[in-house]
Amino acid sequence: MHITLTVRPDGGRTRRSLRARMRGSLRVWNLVGGALAVAGLGALLLGVPIGGGVLLTPGVALLVGPWLLTRAAVNARTGVFAETATYELTDDEIRVRTPSMRAGYEWTSVERVEDNGEFWIVVTGGTGVLVVPWTLLPAAEADTVRDFLTDRRLLVAV
Repeated sequence: MHITLTVRPDGGRTRRSLRARMRGSLRVWNLVGGALAVAGLGALLLGVPIGGGVLLTPGVALLVGPWLLTRAAVNARTGVFAETATYELTDDEIRVRTPSMRAGYEWTSVERVEDNGEFWIVVTGGTGVLVVPWTLLPAAEADTVRDFLTDRRLLVAV
């Protein structure tokens, strides 16, 4: 197998891919922030003098902060790294190339590939290291790669 995919820059896709890559950590921040905000609102409603502000302020910050962080990261990434990316999938590895960056991972080092419907998130060392917009592949090539990943028991749905 040797499949090449060239992807033009797209701010919306970059934002979605960054959120897909950070999915787990964003969920944790949102859960903690939501719990603190609810506790803070409860303290305010019960009339606890200092508890409301102490809990509500960090709760809102934890809810809004990750959203602002991903927006800032996407703006920086699309401003600085608004480059055409070329993905190469072979029997041995997956590589991505842009004019300013090169990265590659052997399939033996990949723990899993998470499929979120639009992207394949290649996970090594417990973190998503590469996000592949597989929906841009022609159907036959996407099926070939999907079969390859399934045979290796790497592909998991999220």
